[in-house]
Amino acid sequence: QTWFDRQRGIDLPAHRRRVGYVFQDGRLFPHLRVAANLDFGSRYSRHLQCGFERDTVVELLALAPLLNRPVGGLSGGERQRVAIGRALLAQPQLLLLDEPLSSIDRGHAEQLLPYLIRLRDDIGVPMIYVSHDRDEVARLAQDVFALG
Repeated sequence: QTWFDRQRGIDLPAHRRRVGYVFQDGRLFPHLRVAANLDFGSRYSRHLQCGFERDTVVELLALAPLLNRPVGGLSGGERQRVAIGRALLAQPQLLLLDEPLSSIDRGHAEQLLPYLIRLRDDIGVPMIYVSHDRDEVARLAQDVFALG
């Protein structure tokens, strides 16, 4: 799918490009519990007949014990798992992860890496993973593009 091509007059609006974006710090809605944060991801994708169902995402990311918790009490790794789940429930055609482990301590990052590996191996959605950590990239990437 072409998102932008000036010569052909194609300029798909950002909200129709179906990119799931995971920020460095999760950016969860602090006034919502985990379940409501997840449900927000599917709010704009209800009409799509594809992809990820809530139960599948909850199982994939081991979120069941967290569903009724407020996000303020989550660890950094838990917050990032919820953010990834919310992005998946938006039914993306591309998943962009912008240094998702950089804002959490090394121990929580190590706990989150297996979930990211499962995403890579099981979800079938292309991922662009941005990181400055070479070891992290080596564990996750199938292809590496280095800038600079």
